[in-house]
Order: sequence, then structure tokens, then C-alpha cells
Amino acid sequence: MKYLIVDDEPLAILRLKKMLVDLGIEEIITASNGREALEKVKQYHPNIVLLDIEMPVMRGIDAAPLIKDISPESHIIFCTAYDEYAIKAFDLSVTDYLLKPVKKQRLIQALNKVTVFEDKPSTLTFYHGNDLVCLSIDDIYCVKSVDKATIMHCQLGEVIIDDSLVRLESKFEQLLRINRNALINVTELFGIHREKSQAYAKLSNTDYQPQISRRNISKIKELLK
Repeated sequence: MKYLIVDDEPLAILRLKKMLVDLGIEEIITASNGREALEKVKQYHPNIVLLDIEMPVMRGIDAAPLIKDISPESHIIFCTAYDEYAIKAFDLSVTDYLLKPVKKQRLIQALNKVTVFEDKPSTLTFYHGNDLVCLSIDDIYCVKSVDKATIMHCQLGEVIIDDSLVRLESKFEQLLRINRNALINVTELFGIHREKSQAYAKLSNTDYQPQISRRNISKIKELLK
């Protein structure tokens, strides 16, 4: 099956693409606006189109009926930060309507209307005080190793966990190593802070900025393009 992601925000494309790859999807095409999407639909006739609504050149809401004309077999799933288009979207017979930031479980629910997917690990279970907690990977912002302890910055604040960085990195592809002692959630990354000769990752849901090693700075810059 072929998937087309249409969004004018590179990080939004990266986030959706990462979720699809985690589900074992390999044929992923991207476009940055509705007009470009129409060209990709003509060329590839994707099975599923993940379509943003507000974009320059041509909006997704305007491109949707044209996509259906070109490729009636394509299933359209709107992914947008705006909820006021929901009624009009379903008038266009779209498969589903997802609000950003799109959660992995919600994406799977939408995709399962077309086909069935088995979810890969998307939660981390750990002890927080006397409580056993299960947290979504989307609520984990970064993880660092300090004096042989693993400290996670997450929805609960700073939490010490038993897992090593190596184990977390191998279990969750969404966690990216940016130096020997730190992993970041790639969906959290939105910029780089420079201070003298050092570079630090700017993350959406935490003020903590882990340092980016020189060997990883080009990789981080590529993600932000």
C-alpha cells in the first residue's frame, strides 16, 4: 500500500512518517501543498492520503475533491489543527478527521478503517514512587544519563527510571541519540539553541535543552529542514 503525506510543515511530515514507519509502512510519498499533492496522486494513486487542511498554494480542503476525481480509490484522512472543517470534511466523504498533534493510537484507529495494523511498542512502564505507571512515548520528551542514573523528562516531570539509554534507543525508534548521554523524542524537536561553540536541542514540552554533540549536529539540522 502507498501512503501520501501532505503538509507544509516539515516536522509534521516527519512525525507522521515516523509513525507510519513504526507500523511497518515503507511506501511513503510526501507533498508540501495541495497542488503538489495532485501531481503525486496522478503519478502514484496512493491508497491513503494524510492531508493537512491549511496550506499555501492550495489548501487540503480544496484539493480533497480533486484527489477523489483523479483517484477515487484513495482514502483521505485529514490531519489538521483546525476543528471547524469537520462537517465539511465528512461531506467530502473522507475516511477520518484527525486533530494535531496526531496521537499514534488515534492514527491507528483511522488507518484501521481501511486496513488492520498491529501496533509496535508505544508505551513505557516504570515505577514512579510507589506507583507503577504506563506512559505513552508521545509524552516522553527526552532521556539523559547522569552519574549512572537514567533520568526522563516527561509529562510527569523529571523521573528516574531503571531502563538504560541503550535499551530505550533500541525499543523506541522515536527516541534519537544526540550525544553519548542523551536521547530526544524526535517529535518534540523544534529548534537549535546556540551558546558559544555549543548547540542544544529545543524541545516543545520542556525547558530542558540537552546538548547536541558535534557528530550529531548535521543529523539534527537535517531533521529541521
